[in-house]
Amino acid sequence: MKSQLMRVETGPGRVIIGPRKLRGCYARIVSVKDGSGRIEIYHHRSGTWIPAQESITFTEVWSAPPAPALMTADGS
Repeated sequence: MKSQLMRVETGPGRVIIGPRKLRGCYARIVSVKDGSGRIEIYHHRSGTWIPAQESITFTEVWSAPPAPALMTADGS
């Protein structure tokens, strides 16, 4: 019998919540080195996550509905 341990990634860059469908885009909250979080949005043209404009709030991302599966260039 084999046992497999699941390890949760911790530290900067870990996705806390998301992606979520918000205002016609996809948004997520990612951990930062100092323990805080930052909001990123998915940029369709480049296929990467970029910093969100300041008008998007943590509360909005947190309460937005989950997005369907989203494959990105960076594998997240």
